[in-house]
Amino acid sequence: MHERESLGSNRTAILLVGCLAGGIIFAALWTWPPAHAEVVTTAPSPPPSAHPAAPVVLDTASPQPRPPLPRVDATKVEPQAAPMVFAECVERLCSMSLRIAELAQDDEIDEARALDAEVRTLADEVLSAFADAAERSMSMVTEMADPQGQPESPPAQNTRLAVLQVLAQSDLVRRHMVAEQSNDRSRIDALVQFLLDSMPISTLTAQMGDRLLHQRPYLRATHEQSVLHLLQMAGRDEFPREIATNLLLTLWDNLKATGERSATELSQLAMMRLDSSDPSQILAACRQLLGDASYRGVALAWLRERKDRTLAGDIADLAAQELPVEDALEVLRELSPLLGHRRGTYLALGARDPDVIVDAYREHLATDNQPEIRRELVMGVGMLPNGSGLDLAKLALNYDPSPLVRIQAVFVYSVHAPPEAAEQSISQLLDDPAIANDQTHLAAIVMALENLEHRDANSIARLGARLQSMSLSEITRENLTQLLARALPGGGHNLPSGGR
Repeated sequence: MHERESLGSNRTAILLVGCLAGGIIFAALWTWPPAHAEVVTTAPSPPPSAHPAAPVVLDTASPQPRPPLPRVDATKVEPQAAPMVFAECVERLCSMSLRIAELAQDDEIDEARALDAEVRTLADEVLSAFADAAERSMSMVTEMADPQGQPESPPAQNTRLAVLQVLAQSDLVRRHMVAEQSNDRSRIDALVQFLLDSMPISTLTAQMGDRLLHQRPYLRATHEQSVLHLLQMAGRDEFPREIATNLLLTLWDNLKATGERSATELSQLAMMRLDSSDPSQILAACRQLLGDASYRGVALAWLRERKDRTLAGDIADLAAQELPVEDALEVLRELSPLLGHRRGTYLALGARDPDVIVDAYREHLATDNQPEIRRELVMGVGMLPNGSGLDLAKLALNYDPSPLVRIQAVFVYSVHAPPEAAEQSISQLLDDPAIANDQTHLAAIVMALENLEHRDANSIARLGARLQSMSLSEITRENLTQLLARALPGGGHNLPSGGR
């Protein structure tokens, strides 16, 4: 791939041509006759019937002397900037980005901001100089997949991938904007096809293509066959299934958004793919049907009848990430017998809209149904890093009849509440005979107590002494002993038996 010359290079070429032309003109002045030389011409003979023409007389008098041509000192001509080299620009951006991270880590914020401005300027210059920045970026990702010599360290590699992703994404954005304004998609469609063709080369290219295309408006009907080809490769374990599914779902969303396919057409197409042997196509089909209120019941019935726990879990994760939160909750409720305890699924929902999760918990508590879902809802809000779920945990701890839900509330307390409040919540549970006499529940409480290990040794000492007097399983007692050894002076050997 040849480097494209910048505007500065073209100017250099123009100046060089101008100098050469000037040299030819000066040479002509020396070789042609001077302007005052006598010129002899022969007039054409007049027609026989015409009178003889007057003789032609040329004024051979010397003209006024001309001023000398200005001399140009070639040594003072300013050199033109060399054309930009894409790979060198990427190297500079990577070095500057790593330096920004170092400055930020050292709290040199002003210097980091100044260098960040330089990075943005250089990135803009690169995008202006290279109309094919995205293709060049993806080609460099391909080279990273098969390095010549010593591979880069993970931080350096990640920085390079981040720089290349920014350049490629910026190129995609500008081509998409041009396509929208001019109604000419030739350049954006060609770039997307190039990305799709590059994705099977390696894990790095597959991941980069996923980051550039998933949930973006670039995939269109013209790319459908390529996306289906990647799905077929995924069915043969030759391409990541999750990425293939992401591409198909993005394609269908874009076809619907642009009117190239109606929602009904896409759902009917998805119904046909339920019979596929390829899990990627089944997953994509289920997601399409679950997102369509007219077909959601059909898809849920099909999933319940199939009783595939792995597929149900994948569908639950996908619904939590992409469907509207209330629709996702409906899917999770219907699939709950197949799901079990799924921490990440409800955390994803809680992060998207905690208020909807809180309202859903209150509704379930009011009717005292599906305690497994109530536990997941408490976790989905309560275990968020901001501690905003403490109010919901307090409600569950005081009023929820299910030990499972109240134990989950204690986990929230042990992470987010002050140590004394966390200790009080655990003591409250241990006062309940249904929990104190159940080894499974006690094992969960010891796990919650581990969250206090680096927060309050006194709370661990008091609760540890009480737990040691209870009927713990052998493995739970060993876990408690190890916790006390780590957290207390002397390893907790001097704890009073049965102390509170």
